[in-house]
Amino acid sequence: MGLDNRVNCCPDGLVTDRRRRIKVLDCTIRDGGICNQWDFDHALVRQVFDALAASGIDYMEVGYKTQDGVFDRNAVGPWRFCEEADLRQVVEAGPMKIATMVDVNRVTHKEIPPSDDTAIDVIRIATYAHQIEDALTLLDHCLEQGYETFMNVMAVSTLSPDEVDTFLKKLAGSGIHNVAIVDSYGALYPYHVRYLVHKYMNYLGEQTKVGVHFHNNQQQAFANSIAAIDEGVDFVDATLHGIGRGAGNCPLELLLFYLDNPRHDPRPILDLVEHFASMREDLRWGYHLPYAISGYFNIHPRSAMDRMARMDRYQVREMFETLAKDT
Repeated sequence: MGLDNRVNCCPDGLVTDRRRRIKVLDCTIRDGGICNQWDFDHALVRQVFDALAASGIDYMEVGYKTQDGVFDRNAVGPWRFCEEADLRQVVEAGPMKIATMVDVNRVTHKEIPPSDDTAIDVIRIATYAHQIEDALTLLDHCLEQGYETFMNVMAVSTLSPDEVDTFLKKLAGSGIHNVAIVDSYGALYPYHVRYLVHKYMNYLGEQTKVGVHFHNNQQQAFANSIAAIDEGVDFVDATLHGIGRGAGNCPLELLLFYLDNPRHDPRPILDLVEHFASMREDLRWGYHLPYAISGYFNIHPRSAMDRMARMDRYQVREMFETLAKDT
């Protein structure tokens, strides 16, 4: 038990040591890369690596592994592919584990070599519920190759309770190490999160860790992360200054403040926040009304992203009225 020394109005005992068990996964380059087609220069990615390592972050998700032909290599940056030559310029072995994401049906076994042959420690599989059988096949290969494995079943807010039960039953006993509750559309509130945390934990059992990946459409990513931590999750995703697709993610700096863990030092990442803040207007992530509306109506933010790319991004009454008619 501990005292929150920042405020004086509440008694000792409100702060517990439970949150100090939390592992932190930073996905600044991977999810933030959706904002700029993964076109961060190597020097910046190395700066991010150094800052995260100095701050005691547990995982850095650098980008994606992707098979040739899915994207035009001239149209996207190197972190959509995470070739070994690029990785070796920006990361090095140490306590912080290096992760990449793979999209089901956008990667083959060829792009996932034995873990001893790469700088990558962790493969995180992104899938939709209807692709879960393909995801499990990919998981088996990743386990055979020696990786720690994560599974992100996306857009959970669009699924029925029975559909959630179905994919959780298939993941239970699959050998997956970590499974994230993924609020792809930024639709969830803390009471949804509390329910889902217990459902995931009950189905997956003690052998599989449960974490969260939240988007900030309705400015709930940090609040939802706190709710998940309080309910007992094992890891939380975050990004520098909240950078990420659309409205972005839980801000890493806020998460570290809340965790208040002596093994985390927020100061190294604070040195980089100003740099990411300077990108925000050009890349247009963060809270804006089009994203809030798409989150409220629990739809993919692509329509909001299109609106944000135009000059009329705050002419949102029509957007709201149109979506309201469809519900």
